[in-house]
Amino acid sequence: MKYLPLFLLILLAACDSKPPVYATINGLVVDIPFDGNPIENVSGVTGAVYRATYAADHHGNAGRAMYFNSADSATVDFGALPLASFDSTNQFTISCWVKVADTIGSIAVLSKRGVTGPWEYAIDNQFNHNGFILDNWTPNGITSVYGTDPLNAMAVITPGQWQHLAYVGDGTSLKVYVNGILQAGSDAHNAYYTFAPTAAHLVIGNGGGYGRNYYFNGCIDDIKMFNRALSAANIQTLAAE
Repeated sequence: MKYLPLFLLILLAACDSKPPVYATINGLVVDIPFDGNPIENVSGVTGAVYRATYAADHHGNAGRAMYFNSADSATVDFGALPLASFDSTNQFTISCWVKVADTIGSIAVLSKRGVTGPWEYAIDNQFNHNGFILDNWTPNGITSVYGTDPLNAMAVITPGQWQHLAYVGDGTSLKVYVNGILQAGSDAHNAYYTFAPTAAHLVIGNGGGYGRNYYFNGCIDDIKMFNRALSAANIQTLAAE
């Protein structure tokens, strides 16, 4: 057997280690791929896993996503995680993959809130079990930063199938994409109200309103947050990963 020249081995290694496509998108502040561990890659914080287990991701790769059984109150808790708080510009993007078992009850993909406050946001289906909305509040929970009717920006759930969700706030409106496609409707920004950092924990697999715990039922993968409003092309890149 002939040995490959050293320069060719180095070239092949460089090709194997090339960064993922999304790495070219600026503004990434939270990156939780669940690739065999619960580490948030930007800050290096390791999430505390409570009864959640590993599962196959949307490519069918074993152990590269997390399964949450609502009956077990399964969650992954990353603590306060300051980079997951949005600032007063009200510009952000949340991207994630979900595979919902069913739409029988209220469930939440993730949240940054305390059960009785403080409040920031949650992705849940509490207002319509057939679709996920981004609940977003001022820290005291009195009002929403975007919209008076969150169902205006709703991602319809298809149970049993992996779906890519992206919520984009640009300081004027909140939009939602499903599998890279912009959905009809958006929530207008409420003038004079802004996000503010709190000590609330970023929790994967739970959320809800005051005093509520809506535990997720199904699989969650590849959570990313950006500190700016991504373009439609950026969202399509994330949905194609």
